[in-house]
Formats: sequence, C-alpha cells, structure tokens
Amino acid sequence: MKQRLPLDALEPGMVLAADLRREDGALLLPCGTVLSARHLALLPAWQVADGQALIRLPDAPSPETATGPAAAWETPPDLTAAAQALAPRFIHCDLEEPAQSALFSVSLPRAARLLAGKGPQALALPGPVSLDSLPPLPDGPPPSPMDIIEADPKLTSLPDVFVRINEVLNDPGSTAQEAAGAIGKDTSLSAKLLQLVNSAFYGFPVKVDTLSRAVTIVGSRQISTLALGISVLGIFKDLPEGLVEMRSFWKHSIGCGIIASNLAAAGGGGGGVEVERLFVAGLLHDVGRLVLYRNLPRHSAHVLAKARNEGILLRDAERAMLGFDHATLGGMLLRRWRFPEHLERAVRHHHGGISPMGQPMPAMIHVADAAANALLLGASGEIYVPPLSPAAWTTLGLSPERLADVVAAADIQAAEIITMFLPDDE
Repeated sequence: MKQRLPLDALEPGMVLAADLRREDGALLLPCGTVLSARHLALLPAWQVADGQALIRLPDAPSPETATGPAAAWETPPDLTAAAQALAPRFIHCDLEEPAQSALFSVSLPRAARLLAGKGPQALALPGPVSLDSLPPLPDGPPPSPMDIIEADPKLTSLPDVFVRINEVLNDPGSTAQEAAGAIGKDTSLSAKLLQLVNSAFYGFPVKVDTLSRAVTIVGSRQISTLALGISVLGIFKDLPEGLVEMRSFWKHSIGCGIIASNLAAAGGGGGGVEVERLFVAGLLHDVGRLVLYRNLPRHSAHVLAKARNEGILLRDAERAMLGFDHATLGGMLLRRWRFPEHLERAVRHHHGGISPMGQPMPAMIHVADAAANALLLGASGEIYVPPLSPAAWTTLGLSPERLADVVAAADIQAAEIITMFLPDDE
C-alpha cells in the first residue's frame, strides 16, 4: 500500500515508494530508500514539499528484534532534567526572545541524550580556576595581532598545496583542470573533499568517485574554496596542552560551518551566498583562538580563567586582557593568507556590531556559532551560548520554527562530517 504523508507523519523505517525530490526538482532520495532518523531530521532543511513523500510501510518488527534508529528513539528523553542542566549555559541569552528560545528548545533533545549517556558531567560548567595554578603573565603589554602573525613562521610560510589552491581561487581566469590539478597533488585533501561531496552536505543521489567529476558537478571555485578551508586543519597540530582539546575545537568549527550552510539553503537571507563559502567561514571562524593558544599560551590561560571565574563570555575576556579578540585576529590572518575578502569579513565580524550583522555572511556565521554552542557541538574554549544579535536575526529573516528545523538537521549532518574528518572520534 502506498500513501502520501506530511513530513511530521514520517517515521524511521518507512520506505519510499517513489523518488523524493526537493521543491526545485533536485533528486534527494531515490525510490526504495528506507527512511532513517537522519533522513527525517534533514528533510526540512532540504526543502522537501510537505506531503510529497510517497511511502509504503514495511512489515513491523517485533519488540524483540527491533533495532536501529526507530528503536533508539522509542524512549522519550528527559527534557525537564536537560532544561535544568542546560540553563546555566544560556545565562547571557534572553530566552524571552523567540529566536533564542528556539535555540534553547532545539538543543534540549541532544542535551537529554548527553545526560542519559554520560551523566550530569556532560553538561556541567567547568569550575573556577585558581590563578595560583597558572604560569605568570609575561611582563609588558601583549603583542598586536599582526605582530603575533608575523612572528609565527608556520603562519607565514604555508604549505605548497595551500599556496597553489589560493592562486587558483584568486585567479578569475583559472580553469577546472587547474583547480583539480592543484588539489589533486595532496591525496589526503582530495580524499576528504570526495567524502564531503558524497555526504549529506550535498545529498547527491549518485556517488562522485573522482576529483575531476567533483569539480565538474560542484564547480571549480566551490571545490577550491572547500579545499582551501580544509587544508587549514593540518596547520595547527602543535598547540600547548591544557588550553583546548583539538577534537572538540574542530567539532565546534565543523558544526558551525554546517549550520551556516543550512541557513543559506533554508532561505536565511543569504542573497545567493554559496554554501561552500559559508562552510569554510564556519570552519575557520575561531581560527584566531588557535593562533592565540599557540603563540600566547600564558595570556590565553589567564583569559580562559577570567572568563570562567567571572562568568563572562570568552570574547569579552579576550578584549579585556589583550585589547582585541580572536575574531579580529582571525580576520587579519585570513587577510595575510590572501583569502577571498568575503571569507575574511565573515570571520572578522562574526561577533560584530549592527553594521556587520546587516551583511548576510557575517550574520549567518554569527547565528551558526551560537547554534553550535547551544547544541554542544564541541567547543573552542567558550562555555556559554553567545546571545543572538537582533540585527543578524533581522538580516536572516527566518522564523524561530524554521531556525529550529535547520539546527536540528544540521546536528545530524554535522555528526556525519565530524566522523569523516575526525575518524577516531568516539
């Protein structure tokens, strides 16, 4: 028996009786696909028309043999306990505002699963830091952002593949063959790109098995932008211990990139912004913190302690102690690397004021950063959810309900891509 069902009536285990297409006709899932919890979470962000899914119900499994996503979701999470445990992380947010209330609500199921799987410590805020346990601050004022960048040879002498990709991206006359050739010289980077192209980030129904095919389908500039961002992951591997856990840092960064991309796909005021640009901007939005952790470890330790001991946002502690924040430093680094201006601007201004928040890319990275923090998708050092800028929210023009759909879908997508880029993750 075949039935057309609205999105909210779909359940894991149902089987598609016809191809499922987006509103613009793009194929998302072929006929015969068994719907999983991941698929259902992604459908709103994929812009599937409500009531379009034609399904046939499989035989119901017995309680003794039920496994997989449907069985895993049968026990409702304890949202009350999750709300109590999560509330301290939202102390800088006005939960009377609809958008911030939506962020809080959409983060509750994930928080409840973390509580059930890992206990209260999964959501507990870290305690105060004894200043006596920290190394003393160096004498004199901290160096300027550009002084920090210029003093680090790893930031000024970049890998050859990075330079080649940047040259292709900054050359309007570059060809698809040149893009594929520059990227293809790094086999690890090429493999990561192919994994990303074949993931739910794009949702292509047919496997893309060569880099040249990926360039043809996605576009040379889009693939080059992705390659440029992904190649940065390998630059920061020698940070001092105790400041940040790198796996957690990249989880947060990937999560931010996925959420920003989904905001654009959902019609979030993107004005035609490519999802690849947004993914890379999200991936690199906190790169300034990595520069601080590596080059100013003692200052960074005191900044982290100040934020935790005083209950303030980490960016405010950075400004108070250093005279600038990680966003400014990150933007200056991308300028030094000759990244495209739109990426530099999105990174530099993702905590910006009213003027930057009126621009689509900074606004989307700003909202995505807050959402990644709300979902506890890793952390770059910040322990609180940053408040949403009203100007950014106005720029995006999304309803709170639409934001909730996008963030929920991104949570599932991010899990897939985090596993892809960080294969040893538990």
